[in-house]
Amino acid sequence: MWGLIPYNTTENMISYKRSVLAVMTAAFIWLTAFPAGATDNDIVRIGIREGQGSVSVAGPFGVGVYRNGSLWKKYAAGKNVTVTYSDKGLTVDGAALGQRVLLRSLDAKGALKISNGYSYRGDLEVIKSPQRWGLTVVNVVPVEKYLYGVVGKEMSPSWSDEALKAQAVAARTYAVSHKGYFRNRGFDMTDDTNSQTYGGVNAEAPSVLRAVKATRGEILTYGGKPIDAFFSANAGGWTEHSENVWGNKIPYLRGVSDKADKMPEYRWSVTITPERLAADLAAAGKGVGQIKSVLLSPLSKRPMSAADRGISGRVLSFTVTGTAGQTKITGNAFQGILGLKSTLFDFYQGNGNPPDPDTGKVLRNNVFTVKEKTPLVIYGFGWGHGLGMSQYGAYQMAKEHGSDPTFYRKILAHYYSGTSLSKLY
Repeated sequence: MWGLIPYNTTENMISYKRSVLAVMTAAFIWLTAFPAGATDNDIVRIGIREGQGSVSVAGPFGVGVYRNGSLWKKYAAGKNVTVTYSDKGLTVDGAALGQRVLLRSLDAKGALKISNGYSYRGDLEVIKSPQRWGLTVVNVVPVEKYLYGVVGKEMSPSWSDEALKAQAVAARTYAVSHKGYFRNRGFDMTDDTNSQTYGGVNAEAPSVLRAVKATRGEILTYGGKPIDAFFSANAGGWTEHSENVWGNKIPYLRGVSDKADKMPEYRWSVTITPERLAADLAAAGKGVGQIKSVLLSPLSKRPMSAADRGISGRVLSFTVTGTAGQTKITGNAFQGILGLKSTLFDFYQGNGNPPDPDTGKVLRNNVFTVKEKTPLVIYGFGWGHGLGMSQYGAYQMAKEHGSDPTFYRKILAHYYSGTSLSKLY
């Protein structure tokens, strides 16, 4: 994340694939992955490369190559070790080393760098990819050191300590509840938005390390179990109930007010002609001919109670009527068709600026009549799915009220309803 990497439209769609199953399996994973007595030495396995023909690794203190648990060969500082895939297994310097090779820095404090990639704490395990051609590279690293490379990718290291602490707890909770999620691919989590964005040593900063250390071992629990600590970039003034995003009600993912109105990506707009919109809908199999009207409750002051919108105002579904019939479109589908930043949007035609929903002003009826050859403004709020913590909201809360070194707890309690802050170790 740039600093902050918001969950954009593509990332949102990826997140949907992991959502429901993750929630259903979280308790099982907790029991099998981090039992009572867990420590900060417990490791996670992060998949950082898949389907590769080869990988080259070097370290500033040299690299040890291990086969079957024993040191096979040492490589000098800065010298590349290249592991190559073949149908028969993995080779290094032409020597066949089987299906699994472990690469470790010759100094415990050293990191390993992948050519044309990041540097990583811990070990790099190279395996024959379980489900595809080629090899898979897995970073085997203690969970706290893993967080060093997550927090600085998911949130800007320049942000306040309290916002970073909140992100550290959310990221640790996510790691705990999802450990083993991708075990059929040879690792626990990915290094992208299928899990959490992870940049290894390259994402580290003094502020990030400080936040992780200050919250060591802290996770969020509900009913004694770690939660699914989802977060998005900017909730656009109000977060959403989980059932309005993924269909399943989760007691700690409730829509709450979001203090992000002074932050980037709070408000956005897309201008499009009705003709272009009609063509885009047709290309997506939702053609109605020339668009005449849209049936959708107007976005208004939150919390909302309209049948076609969530509590935050995010669109559940709406109906488009045209010269060739009508079609019902979900908010998620429409977001994907136009590449919108969120499903928190409304339609506007005319002069001036579209209204801010929290002013209470409503400028249209439920049936929005579309004028021909007049630009149509789709205006919206927020970036991401709007579940759980709003990262920009956390930042604004910390900026306005964060002199208290424990304020991160208030941020987490606000966004994750009814949860407890628990010590894993």
